[in-house]
Amino acid sequence: MRILIAPDSFKGSLNSSQVIDILSNKLKNLEFIKAIERVSLADGGEGSLEVIVENLDFRKESLSVFNPLFKKINAWYLYDKRTKTAYVEMAKASGLMLISKLDVMNTSSFGTGQLIKHAIENGAKKIVLFIGGSATNDAGVGIANALGLYFKDKNGEELKPIGKNLLDIHSIDDSESILKKYPAEILIAADVNNLFYGNNGAAYVYAPQKGASLREVIHLDKGLQNISAIFKAQYNIDVQNIKGSGAAGGIGGGMIALFNAKLISGSELIFELTDIEQKIKSVDLIITGEGKIDEQTLNDKLIFKLSKLAHNYNKMVWAVCGYYKGGDRLKKLLGIEKIFSLAKSKKEIEFTINNAEIKLSETATEIAEQIKNFKL
Repeated sequence: MRILIAPDSFKGSLNSSQVIDILSNKLKNLEFIKAIERVSLADGGEGSLEVIVENLDFRKESLSVFNPLFKKINAWYLYDKRTKTAYVEMAKASGLMLISKLDVMNTSSFGTGQLIKHAIENGAKKIVLFIGGSATNDAGVGIANALGLYFKDKNGEELKPIGKNLLDIHSIDDSESILKKYPAEILIAADVNNLFYGNNGAAYVYAPQKGASLREVIHLDKGLQNISAIFKAQYNIDVQNIKGSGAAGGIGGGMIALFNAKLISGSELIFELTDIEQKIKSVDLIITGEGKIDEQTLNDKLIFKLSKLAHNYNKMVWAVCGYYKGGDRLKKLLGIEKIFSLAKSKKEIEFTINNAEIKLSETATEIAEQIKNFKL
């Protein structure tokens, strides 16, 4: 039997490489396992660049940038000299993990813009921006400010590019945009379908996770509505009609309006870069996984996409997760034959996160036994 282990990270506990190590160490000594293929996966969120580094020999570019609250940090991106493509991960410069106190009203994506600016000034003709894990709700004005755009109030005064100021923006000065001097294509890699504003928009869905109170969520949502109207008036683009425009605090919509960016699937891009389809063809069983599997996984989340790809070649898929919220019906809809949950109930989730290595090792033993039985 040939096995492919290809999980996403278990957010908050284990990265995908750690998951693979624990599983493969338990399975590699089974006498009928001929080979174990390893592929770390990501969906455009945190860890996407680490996945690319594992699979491709791209140059790492490091520089000093601002974190979400304008403190100096070191961050990096990847550059493929052959295709003149830079791969930038928003979490590296503007991520939640970079700040000790959540303050989405005052955070900015400016540091991510600094990474993009550095790449463009050093020859990049294409920017692939992975936008998961952001600490911001600024509709991309921080990125845009770093790239030479200025956002002004009704008195013509320049505003700091932070979330709470979206409501005060009256006009956009893009005359000094770096992309006018150095044209580049920008692709936004994400697997989120949220709209720009409203009940399913950036502020209402994601700002509470970034520290916003209900009052602040309402303020941020009004700010997104305001800048959306400015985008429509100045660029003739209605970002509210574009699925995914609300990704990462409105980064999707802002980059589309300001830089003609295009939204792409983060997981599908990772599939392409890791050549996962060819690896699927050569194995008998795929073991995938992520932190949580529930009804939301059916919304084209990474492991559902992987399952569909595997079934194109009649391959069997098993999954392991931190917590499975579902039954046989969901398992069937996902096209996954077996699902192994580290936590057996909601009460166990916190303990499981804090003891993820031990719990996954125990589950790996169970998976090994299931493989033995399956083989027999």
